[in-house]
Amino acid sequence: MSPRKNVPDLRLLAPVCAGLVGTRLGLSLPGVDAYVLAGAVFVAGIGCLCVPGRYAGTVVLLPIGAALLVGAVLTTAAALRADAVRGGPIAVLAASGAHARIDATVTGDPKIVKNVILIPVRIEELQSQAGDGDRGHDYRVRAKATVLAFARVPQNTAAWTAMLPSMRIRLSGRLATPRDPDSPDTATILANQAPQIIGGPDLLQRLAGSLRADLRRAVAGLPPEPAGVLPALTLGDTSAVPPQTAADLKTAGLSFLTVVSGENLMFVSAAMLPLAKRIGLRARALAFFGALLALGFTALARPGPPMVRATVTALLASTALATGRRFRGLTATAGAALILLLLDPWLANAYGFILSVAATAGLLISAPAWRDRLIIRGVPNPIATAAAFTAAAELYCEPLLVTFTGRLPLLSVPANVLAVPAAPPATVLGVAAMAAEALFPPAGPAAAWLAQWPTRWICLVARMIAGIPGAAVPWPNGAVGCFALLFVYALGVKLCRAMQRNGPLGDLNG
Repeated sequence: MSPRKNVPDLRLLAPVCAGLVGTRLGLSLPGVDAYVLAGAVFVAGIGCLCVPGRYAGTVVLLPIGAALLVGAVLTTAAALRADAVRGGPIAVLAASGAHARIDATVTGDPKIVKNVILIPVRIEELQSQAGDGDRGHDYRVRAKATVLAFARVPQNTAAWTAMLPSMRIRLSGRLATPRDPDSPDTATILANQAPQIIGGPDLLQRLAGSLRADLRRAVAGLPPEPAGVLPALTLGDTSAVPPQTAADLKTAGLSFLTVVSGENLMFVSAAMLPLAKRIGLRARALAFFGALLALGFTALARPGPPMVRATVTALLASTALATGRRFRGLTATAGAALILLLLDPWLANAYGFILSVAATAGLLISAPAWRDRLIIRGVPNPIATAAAFTAAAELYCEPLLVTFTGRLPLLSVPANVLAVPAAPPATVLGVAAMAAEALFPPAGPAAAWLAQWPTRWICLVARMIAGIPGAAVPWPNGAVGCFALLFVYALGVKLCRAMQRNGPLGDLNG
């Protein structure tokens, strides 16, 4: 078995990196500076593409030129979107602390943070109040915002926490400038009263909300730890995860399991697609079923940045299957990342999105070769696969993780090797418990009882690893920490190559 039989196509790696950098610059730089930079990069890209091919060494300029053009386009797109947010009427009203009556659509689930309920919304109509009860101006917009509702009155708290995505609400409050300058919000809405529901939720979100509630009912009879972690593993619902368990998962490098992502979609697809084949679905029908499954699971688990990236990749895979084209995972991942950055530039500031792209790149670029080399050295296939894929995802993500965590989990790879094999049965059984509770309620707790055992194993591994002294050590954060870890990686690669030449490991290239 040769580890080089499937060499990954890395041609889109440079455009994705250029797109990420360009998007972040377009969002952060003042408008004029961003456009000047984009223009200069565009000219440089055209120059690289126009150099005659007959000169020696100019072939390397073609991918560089393509990456520069992608970076210039995404820089411009991000700057245009950022200017629209910063210079719009809602941002101006927020800067002045205006009071307003607002009609908005809920776009995500409520979250309670220190007695404050956070609800993401999309403002659609706004009537500003000029003061002394005078009527201000009316605006029809499509602007993102976050409602901060203060949980002081139990009735108001119940009304806010019952919100579902796609509900249309009417509320009054004071506008304020968002605290996070990197967010796509045009304003923060400070509300003291319960909202008035004027529409929705739509059928899909009503069904998704009902199913999420079914899962919570199914696990209600379990001990607190599995009852809180199982919905997180299945649907990313972390509302009931015990604080100590969350801390253990983070220390052990396992907290990504509670963030719904492409991994969850992969587990569910691996269980459902074979069933679809058994009932006779083939080719286009199977591709259509896969696309519906991806969209339905995304609505159920909520479209966070990692989930959105995975869903677009799955849709590209379904399109390839339906049209008879060969599916290339790395190409689809790169294409999904670029499409999403163009549609929503603020994903470039979402660590979940960047980590999802990095982990997938590790799985597709390095993991297969590492697995093959371990198998050549006599490691059993299941262990080689778990170790290689876990190590690849971790090593690709850690330089990004340390930039904001300031901690390096030294035992995350063995923790993942031990815990990750339990994630697929936990996820699939969690979905089964949810479906059973919805269709035949007495069967829901029984399926949840089965699902608790792989969930308990994951929690046990996290607790054991977190209890080992030095499981996670302090590390510089920010760019310094990132480059310091990359330097350590470079030293590690050099050391491994020296050991291959001179040490007992021999030639691992097979």
